[in-house]
Amino acid sequence: MESAYKDWGYRRVIVENKGWRTFQIIQFILFLCISAFLFIRTVDGHGTVQTLEVKLISFAVWAFFYLGVLAIEWLIYCIVRHAKK
Repeated sequence: MESAYKDWGYRRVIVENKGWRTFQIIQFILFLCISAFLFIRTVDGHGTVQTLEVKLISFAVWAFFYLGVLAIEWLIYCIVRHAKK
């Protein structure tokens, strides 16, 4: 069984991580869509006119949230990979 893994080489890692990469791509596309929405809208849910400064603040909050979620995902991913070895 171990010889089968040697034949796969680096391709085994790609096959095992295909779902992970797909999820990351979908998540990044969702981040881009919500970011575009934050910059396109002229009035927010409270009826406040969105100036450039307010849009940048909203984007900064959204980006920090996204980076926090991404950091937690990568931490879990690294822990799982380390546990498998």
